[in-house]
Amino acid sequence: MAFLYHAIQESKTNGFNEAKETVLKNTELTEVKEISRFQGEEAYFILIGNTKEQKKKIAFMPVKNDTEKITIVDAKKIISKQSIIDEWKNQCHKCELIKVTTAMVDQNPLWEVTYRNSSGYQIIDYLSIYDGKRYQQFRLKSMFN
Repeated sequence: MAFLYHAIQESKTNGFNEAKETVLKNTELTEVKEISRFQGEEAYFILIGNTKEQKKKIAFMPVKNDTEKITIVDAKKIISKQSIIDEWKNQCHKCELIKVTTAMVDQNPLWEVTYRNSSGYQIIDYLSIYDGKRYQQFRLKSMFN
């Protein structure tokens, strides 16, 4: 059982070291503080770090390791994760927040907000990382209690 758990955990971080090396070599980032993976129609590594001047940036790198398609976003130009959560709380009073993560859909940097509403739907909202406008939404109805 421990082997299976270890294999699953390792698969979640597979490629992180290579992604970090690629971003440090091919972008203005000189330090990576956080790495995650987003799986949409296309998979992306999302790396958060700093430049030499200590400016916080977010790099969206296709898992296919196409250095031509690395998208860099200046963290000062986006709506913060906390602001997205605060706005969500104001709009959805009887909802349960599951998670808020960065995402990339159709080469658009987004916030992915996942939650359950009072009607029993699990909702995945994709909001612009720049202005918070809805890009896309999925509503999933649970078939089992």
